[in-house]
Amino acid sequence: MKLNSKVYKQLTNEPFEKQQINGKTVEFHYMDETPFLTQFAARGRFAVWTSDGNDYKVLIESTYYEALKPFYEYDVNVIWLNFLDRVSNISKKVNMWFIIPTLVLYAIGAIIAIAFFQDQTLPILLGLIIIVVVSNMVQSRVVNKKVREENQNTQDKIRVYLGQDAFDELVKNQEEHYQQYFKFEEVDETVENAEIEVDAEPITDEDIKEEDEK
Repeated sequence: MKLNSKVYKQLTNEPFEKQQINGKTVEFHYMDETPFLTQFAARGRFAVWTSDGNDYKVLIESTYYEALKPFYEYDVNVIWLNFLDRVSNISKKVNMWFIIPTLVLYAIGAIIAIAFFQDQTLPILLGLIIIVVVSNMVQSRVVNKKVREENQNTQDKIRVYLGQDAFDELVKNQEEHYQQYFKFEEVDETVENAEIEVDAEPITDEDIKEEDEK
């Protein structure tokens, strides 16, 4: 599954850490040393997972990594990669349920309209386009719902692995990092940063891309 593939391709500097997990390479790159710091950190995105469909590169802000280092240790990353594999399978299955039948319906409908209902071809094609749009909306909702469920299950597994006390401590460290980072930004940057919406999730649903996207 490709994940922020454009960012992945641009991370060509030497990683500060590298792991081998289930035959896949996971590299860690400091966000501070890339042009992406402003793009992601300004939106509260301090850790961004990227992939070319096989290997992974994690773009992470240095102080955030130090504050949440246990969350990125080998065994925890095994859990996350299993999560990403499941999400990839979910995406493929949902695509099979929606995209292929919708395209077949559109093709058949278009052929029938052109062959037998030439006077009504345009309204029929518009109707078919509406069906395609609605199908895509339903597909997106189904995928997002299942991804959120898998994300929550994965976080529960990590909580069990780390232990409740350690997990709570990491959540506390995360919140303190956000407060310190954006307090600094408010002093030195423009008023625009005062409107930042912080997303506390290490991985967000919007990062999940379909197999051949882009």
